[in-house]
Amino acid sequence: MFPQLQDNQLLKQQDEQTPIPWTYKFDWETKQFRQGPDGRYLRTTSYAEYLEEAAKKILNTRRFRYAIYSERYGVDFLYEVGRMRSGISLATIKTQAQEALEAHSEIERAEVMDIRFEGNGIIFSLEIEGVRGTTRTEVDAWQR
Repeated sequence: MFPQLQDNQLLKQQDEQTPIPWTYKFDWETKQFRQGPDGRYLRTTSYAEYLEEAAKKILNTRRFRYAIYSERYGVDFLYEVGRMRSGISLATIKTQAQEALEAHSEIERAEVMDIRFEGNGIIFSLEIEGVRGTTRTEVDAWQR
């Protein structure tokens, strides 16, 4: 009476029923949400784009700064803004970034492939494995 589905068919069917998560796109230069021609705020359209935008938001948000986020959202290394580079450990920042990203409910594994100072910020090259897929991206954080 009921159809017999193989495990991979069942997973595919569940994925089709579960909507892809989205978030609003953010313009990091103006510090405003991006708007379309009709004035509506733009949302991410793919899972990879969602993971990239979530990573940017996490790595550019200081923990405990905003009451709307839980204590697991954001990073601690932003408290170091203004210190000399010689007093900052990139290894510590790398660890904090990976832990902050993996605290997100959609991110199963995050790996910082490369981290470097560039201009007035830190550039992270990331490989992110989410619940529904993986992506590679580069995030510019800590603008001074």
